[in-house]
Amino acid sequence: MDENSFKKILDEALTPLREDVHDLKEDVHDLKEDVHDLKEDVQTLKVSVLSLEKTVGSYADSYQENQRNINRLDTRLNVVEEELAIEPPEDLKVPHFTA
Repeated sequence: MDENSFKKILDEALTPLREDVHDLKEDVHDLKEDVHDLKEDVQTLKVSVLSLEKTVGSYADSYQENQRNINRLDTRLNVVEEELAIEPPEDLKVPHFTA
């Protein structure tokens, strides 16, 4: 067997492998593009989630401050009502909830 025959046989044997490697390279390239797109989407969602967390946090802070103010006013009102012997209707009393 001469060198040219050997190269031809080897080339014929390696051709399917080269095609498979080429196909794999294309698949990897497509996957890299998909991963890049996903990273961009995640970054966008991350910014949105952080904004929502900030907004919800500010609402929680406002709720706590409002609850403290309601409790202070209720305490003041209860003192006045006791001093004046006023019994308010149940629907006008400030409800108290425990967390």
